[in-house]
Amino acid sequence: MTRTRGRDSGKETLALDVAALRQRLGPAKVALIEQWIREINGPLNAIIARHMHPTALVLDAGCSRGDPDLPALLAGRYTVGCDMDLLGLRANELAHGVVLAPLGKLPFPDNTFDLIACKWVLEHLEQPEIDLGECRRVLKPGGTFIALTPNAYSAFTLISRFIPYRLKQILKGNMFGVHEEDTFRTWYRANSRGRLARLARSVHFETEHLEFLPGMWTFFIFVPFLARLVRRLEDWQRQIPAARGALTYIIGVWKKPGDMNAMDAVDQGD
Repeated sequence: MTRTRGRDSGKETLALDVAALRQRLGPAKVALIEQWIREINGPLNAIIARHMHPTALVLDAGCSRGDPDLPALLAGRYTVGCDMDLLGLRANELAHGVVLAPLGKLPFPDNTFDLIACKWVLEHLEQPEIDLGECRRVLKPGGTFIALTPNAYSAFTLISRFIPYRLKQILKGNMFGVHEEDTFRTWYRANSRGRLARLARSVHFETEHLEFLPGMWTFFIFVPFLARLVRRLEDWQRQIPAARGALTYIIGVWKKPGDMNAMDAVDQGD
């Protein structure tokens, strides 16, 4: 499946979804969700914007239905959404074009994209070396790979490992209005500082930036007072360097080296 479309056709549907969510959950809980979106998507969008330019070709890898809270993804010349979620791709009205394909077998020539973004994708990869190797292949020399993913050492992830997949679908649907088919199995094989460093070296990415963000508090929105309390505790955790590595999320930025001819020659020599 490959499809192209206009840029603005989905705005009305997205507005209706937010209105329905507010009616179902109530304004207090929706306000907390919107705050979480600002605090997580805000930093991610800012990082994408810093690496974007008007002529950029962008791959939104694992895009599903698209994310209206990441407008920087559409600031380049053309944005392609890629996923194996057929229903999500059909509902995606944000990307300029969509492609049904696995991350480990991208249907693009070498050195195609200036920037690849992966939001809530790395945790679902069974073979991250293959998938990230494909991302490196289709990135132009000097191109940027940006990812947001849960931290394997956070309390959120440790608890999540013991929640059955079907129950996760129900909880996410009830708490956040997420479509059940948008909840996928998790493996957490690329979800720690050490593991990401090893993967980057194995596929010849250069790590440019890595930071940890709070966000577990949003899972307590069913009791707004409790959510605010957990948020304050996470803010305190963020101020302690030794505890920062156990925050809920990781944002990372990696670069494909500019002189890939020399790097490929080294690979062939090995």
